[in-house]
Amino acid sequence: MVKKNFMGPGKPIFIIAEIGINHNQSLQMAKDLIDAAAAAGCDAAKFQTFTAKALYIHRKYAGTYRLMGRDIPIYDLHTKLEMPNWWIPVLRDHCNKNGILFFSTPVDARGADALEREGVDLFKVSSYDMTNLPLVRHLAKKKKPVIFSAGGATLGEIEETVAVLEEANCPYAMMHCIAKYPAQFKHANLAVMNTLRSAFQVPVGFSDNGFADAKGRIDVLRVPLAAARAGADLFEVHITLDRKLPGADHGFATTPGELKTMVAAMRQARAAYNRGVRYKIERLLLGSPVKRVTEAEKYVRDFAYKCLFAVRPIKKGAKIKPADIAVLRPGAYKRGLAPKYREIVLGKAHATRAIGAWQPITWDNIL
Repeated sequence: MVKKNFMGPGKPIFIIAEIGINHNQSLQMAKDLIDAAAAAGCDAAKFQTFTAKALYIHRKYAGTYRLMGRDIPIYDLHTKLEMPNWWIPVLRDHCNKNGILFFSTPVDARGADALEREGVDLFKVSSYDMTNLPLVRHLAKKKKPVIFSAGGATLGEIEETVAVLEEANCPYAMMHCIAKYPAQFKHANLAVMNTLRSAFQVPVGFSDNGFADAKGRIDVLRVPLAAARAGADLFEVHITLDRKLPGADHGFATTPGELKTMVAAMRQARAAYNRGVRYKIERLLLGSPVKRVTEAEKYVRDFAYKCLFAVRPIKKGAKIKPADIAVLRPGAYKRGLAPKYREIVLGKAHATRAIGAWQPITWDNIL
């Protein structure tokens, strides 16, 4: 059970081991990663609850994603990394046995409901679903704490998400994040955490998607320690058993031994911060306090921020129905309207031309 006020000013830093898709569909690997997170002193292990069908448009449209020098068939990759729902209670119990919290990132209402049925009482919203206001609204109604990342988002988009959560009186925290895998050190912009903290007066942290130096070596301490010293209330980092394992997220993740060193250093820095110590943060990492979509994030934002698509053919003149559309990542294909317009489209819009399956819903084809 999540305790009230378990993170925030004056509290220890809340450290999340993002196992995500790095289980490679092996339940034993998922358990081993939970063990590694617990042994390192993390507070929680987080997974991702999705089906490829609920995540991306159909495979031939989604195309390939450029990551760490490789082109990955994105839809097919995710079909091989889905986490079966029957794992949820197994992993929850394994986390409980290790004394850490289990939670996950659902990508649709069905996944959120599956997590709730198993007693999961904390939800994560990814950067790519942060503007998926129908999903945020569905989660907010559950009145359970929500953590959302804001990589690639504008301040205005964050305000819209916050408005949904606050209207439902849903407790929340947010994480500054860089939508780049891995990013360069100059992209960190840790000063944004203070901007978000001042603007929203809630716990604010940092979600680390990996940082690489000029030789491609993955950072395991420089950015995490700076984030803790800059006052991050919570911190999330991808973990792996071995960066050489196959899979999209292993190459920029943190290994068990590195994680243990990282957590110890961050907890020491947070304890000092809570005692009133204020560190001078490396200027390169502090960066700009302005929250905006950076040039480094535009590719991922266009590829993965969700929008509206037709999931079956819609005849010209037909009224748009719920079964006609879905909120999906476009991948390498064209983008549609933002998810926040779903309610406007449903019940009010008609197709002004025939719309094929997997085609984006745009103002041009409904007005």
